[in-house]
Amino acid sequence: MARIVLLGLPDDLAGSLGWVLRDQAHQVRLAFSLQDVRCDNPEVAFVSGDNPEFSHYLASLRASDPYLPVVVVTRLPDNSRWLDALEAGARDYCGAPFEHAQMRWIMDTVCPRSAQRAAA
Repeated sequence: MARIVLLGLPDDLAGSLGWVLRDQAHQVRLAFSLQDVRCDNPEVAFVSGDNPEFSHYLASLRASDPYLPVVVVTRLPDNSRWLDALEAGARDYCGAPFEHAQMRWIMDTVCPRSAQRAAA
């Protein structure tokens, strides 16, 4: 189980992503500001790529904790945003709708502790 924070996601997107992650026994919290993220001390952060401020969120998260894995989430099938997010320091990029296998793979990739617990 990992501590996960969702930052800047619209309610419906946060709801569907949170449901899949909670179903996999992760602890999921919504954050409404960068300060909320810092207070939660997450192991993984998911930020909205649909939000025009996602690059600001990503840069601020990377500056405050360069080891925090950040995954950018979107509904927009735009390859340039995917590349922008990865070049800005995102660990991964995923699109809705969310599937259990997809989230398991992402969590195993970005959060080694999550993969170790799943294997135990």
